[in-house]
Amino acid sequence: MPSYESSLRNLAKAKAKWCPPRPWRSIDESQMIRRYVFVWHTSRGSKPSGRSWAKQLGISHTWLQKLVRQFQADPSEMQRLQLTKGDAKFDELARAREYTEQMRERSELRSRRRCATRRIA
Repeated sequence: MPSYESSLRNLAKAKAKWCPPRPWRSIDESQMIRRYVFVWHTSRGSKPSGRSWAKQLGISHTWLQKLVRQFQADPSEMQRLQLTKGDAKFDELARAREYTEQMRERSELRSRRRCATRRIA
């Protein structure tokens, strides 16, 4: 069993080499998704379920739920953004996704590969 001192040295080495993980998408795309989720959250009448809306945006429904909780806690931030930027438009989202792909090609973002599930035979 390693000693306490060697464990602390190893931890210090790991902290010195640590860097934050790269984001999944560009800031522009994330902001556009936030705006679309805000529009979905504040809409009245019949609207798609959260899962189907998240699927249409290409995000997980858990992230959608997290954003909704943030809006409920502090809606003023998104209201300010909507006042300055206006309504979310699909062509802006498409442009943001193109920029995300360019960033991914330059290795500035995480790759799209998914974790392979292990099958035990």
